[in-house]
Amino acid sequence: MRPQATAAAPVAKHQTVATPAAARIPLATAVGVPAARPAVKLPAAPVAVPVPAIGPAAHYGIVVQPPAPEIVADAAERPDRAIRVGQIVCWQLALVMVAAATTGSRTVLVLTSLAALSLVLLTAVRIRGLWLYRWIGVLSTFALRRRRIDLGDGVAINLVSAFLGRTTTDVVTVREQPYGVLSRPAGVSVALRLGPDAQYRLLPQLASLSEAADEQPVGVALQLVLHSGLKQGQKPRTWIAVAAERTPDIATDEQLRQVVANTVRRLVRRFDREQVEYLALDESDVLASLGALAHSNAGRGQLQERWSTWSCGPVHQLTIRLAGSASLPTATLEALVGTLLGTGTGAAQTVAITVTAAAGNTTSARHDVVLRLAAAHPATLDSATSVLITLARSFGVEPERLNGRHASGVAATLPLGVPLS
Repeated sequence: MRPQATAAAPVAKHQTVATPAAARIPLATAVGVPAARPAVKLPAAPVAVPVPAIGPAAHYGIVVQPPAPEIVADAAERPDRAIRVGQIVCWQLALVMVAAATTGSRTVLVLTSLAALSLVLLTAVRIRGLWLYRWIGVLSTFALRRRRIDLGDGVAINLVSAFLGRTTTDVVTVREQPYGVLSRPAGVSVALRLGPDAQYRLLPQLASLSEAADEQPVGVALQLVLHSGLKQGQKPRTWIAVAAERTPDIATDEQLRQVVANTVRRLVRRFDREQVEYLALDESDVLASLGALAHSNAGRGQLQERWSTWSCGPVHQLTIRLAGSASLPTATLEALVGTLLGTGTGAAQTVAITVTAAAGNTTSARHDVVLRLAAAHPATLDSATSVLITLARSFGVEPERLNGRHASGVAATLPLGVPLS
């Protein structure tokens, strides 16, 4: 009998998720505050150990053990804080424009100065983590795209198509197990459902999992998705997605399916060695998981995107990028994810961590963590957002609410292998 692939519990009432004490991650509470911070070992007291003496007699020496290192929330680099070459070119252009206009009339000088000032402001002013010129792009894209969509009968496939372009399904067989393949203009992806302890076993070694994508002819992404609903006493549910990027040289679905099959084969071989539970999701299973994780199943196929939220029927959702989390130490990242999933807020919480490996590259790049919250009432959603943003900042990251980009944020928190751009 196939295990059920649906994932997300209906958003209805306050429930909490408890994590194993052995992981040393804060437990859930009903008031939105972790029960404890990540455990820090105190320096050990001197321990008497036998030290053999040179000679017939022996004596006891005192060996002092070094203190255990503390878990420190390192200051992490923020995205978009670096000044790009294009911005410097714009500033130089503004200076040249003003200098050239000084030889003309006063009217030309005034108009040129205003244009140069506008150019400098667009490229030098940053608001809420984004440069002003980036906000112009976000506003334009938000205004032009469809923001109300009825998914109709094929909820999951139409949902992915709304996010990533026209999507079709197929099947690839790996080790006699069928995997449902989602093909879209940018690439293809498959997904696996993992066992209840996958969070603690795979999160610390997520970067090393990308070794399964070594020397592939196209870029490959591995994405770990963890979801905690509202039901008490349940561990977060976990998926891992494998996605291959479409390129001019490797463009057909058949070629990309082979890349994905090779990567999945290496991945499950490692899972077998390390005794990690996993379940291959066929076409129907992967679609059911996507619909449930997006809270768009059960007759909730009416999508509506607002500037500050994204909703499926009565379920309100929003997404947050944890800027700087890509450069956090592994121990701090584990504690951060455990805190976000283990804090009771009255909302369902989904966390996605994505690593990508470029074509033919043996190294991988970790992207910022994306958090998605879902609740039946806007007030509950706002309260949960406030609590989790405060907790996330204590780990040295800067939460960035993806206003105007929540559709992209939702896509980045589904097991599609799509990092947030």
